[in-house]
Amino acid sequence: MGVMGGLVMMSVWGECVMLMLAVSMIMLCSSSDSVVWKSCFVGELDNVGWCLSILSVWVVSLAVMGSKGVKKNNQNSMFFILLMTSLVIIFLLSFYVSDFMFFYVGFESSLVPIFFLILGWGYQPDRSQAGIYMMLYTLFGSLPLFFLILNLSENGSSYMYVVSTCERSFFFFMFLVGAFLVKFPMFFLHLWLLKAHVEAPVAGSMILAGVMLKMGGYGLVRFLVFLESGFSVLSEVVLCVSLWGGLAVSMNCLRQTDMKLLVASSSVVHMSSCIGGLFILSEWGMKGAVVVMVGHGLCSSGLFYLVNVVYERTGSRSMVLSKGLLNFMPSMCLWWFFLVSSNMSAPVSLNLLGEIFLLLSLVSWSSLVAVPVGVMCFLSGAYSLYLFSLSQHGRYVSNSTGFHSGFVIEYLVSSCHWIPLNTMVFGIFWLV
Repeated sequence: MGVMGGLVMMSVWGECVMLMLAVSMIMLCSSSDSVVWKSCFVGELDNVGWCLSILSVWVVSLAVMGSKGVKKNNQNSMFFILLMTSLVIIFLLSFYVSDFMFFYVGFESSLVPIFFLILGWGYQPDRSQAGIYMMLYTLFGSLPLFFLILNLSENGSSYMYVVSTCERSFFFFMFLVGAFLVKFPMFFLHLWLLKAHVEAPVAGSMILAGVMLKMGGYGLVRFLVFLESGFSVLSEVVLCVSLWGGLAVSMNCLRQTDMKLLVASSSVVHMSSCIGGLFILSEWGMKGAVVVMVGHGLCSSGLFYLVNVVYERTGSRSMVLSKGLLNFMPSMCLWWFFLVSSNMSAPVSLNLLGEIFLLLSLVSWSSLVAVPVGVMCFLSGAYSLYLFSLSQHGRYVSNSTGFHSGFVIEYLVSSCHWIPLNTMVFGIFWLV
């Protein structure tokens, strides 16, 4: 079994090395300036785009390495690699361009490879319904944004870093933020995400949680500059709905038995606090949201990978059936502990630093939000402990044998999620 795992690892290593080289090229372009890389074309990369670009290539690389079953079983592996490469290119271009129209094209183009990932390598027969569900939610949510960008281009400039002069109204606000709130996603608009995660393969879930949700946050960072001159009441409505909705979803996590659905629901909880930090339009709120997005991208992607490791062993994602894993995979239990503790914002993870920023900024904006934010932080620890204790402890109910602690590549992917998540906190202070 170990030899076979090593052969599979070598077969996917070539594609991953090329993706890692892209990370190195981005890092070589970094500098201490606020704008990292400018071009004579339509591109401009600042610190936020630079962080999310590195996160995109890193998560997609780990998703390729984690999909060893696609290579092993030869499930259209060449088309799979083509989709992953196209996703990397789309993500990098989306974070690089400085024109609203080019960003919109990249923003929507990323849905096509994800749709094919769900449709081609999904687990259940309902995967086609989940893909269509995702496309309808995101396309109808972002279609008004296309006409708004056209209006911005006609009345001024579609350059991201200059506020164009145009008529501001209620519909302007809804068209502006609606597309990004659907993809972030905000409570009431998050049902497509849960359905897509349940039906998606491990690579699709890792990319959805690690990068796709962050594109919604990046869009809000770029577009919320239009809201500095008004819409305070509408912004407060969005903020309150998001925070109280995150509280409701965190309580719902305590009754989940599907591990993948629980991790997907926790993504909605983390993103709800990011929405609050962005909509108060403060510097600390924006920086805290960016730090949480980067930390959540690594942590949530790693948890989805560990859930897939359990699914490959037991054939089930239910915590009622797949429990007592500590007896069969004690070494893998260590990585469960590391990533679950990071999910509940334990020191010294990026999630802790980002949530401190968000908590301070939200409470300084209004002391009333301390109640939902405080309860949400408590419940975040509660459902994280619930996930770890119910899956790792207890007695395994099935009689199947043949368990082993894991392949080398599984430890490699798990460590590549956790190590940056807990070491970047020492170098993230340059953002502050």
